[in-house]
Amino acid sequence: MTQLGLLYEKEKIEYGNQKARETSIKERTEMARKMLKRDIDIIDIMEVTGMTEAELLRLQDEAVTV
Repeated sequence: MTQLGLLYEKEKIEYGNQKARETSIKERTEMARKMLKRDIDIIDIMEVTGMTEAELLRLQDEAVTV
């Protein structure tokens, strides 16, 4: 395979990985929103989703202001 072909393949893989990360973030955020609505302890939500306390507090604030 040529250098250009290798570069193209690498870019395709990186693009796919980026899309997977974006989907994962969206899914974790939605899961956290649902858990916050059910008044699940924020520490438990952090363990399950891997999100930080600051991220969860921001989601909580968004839910209150909406």
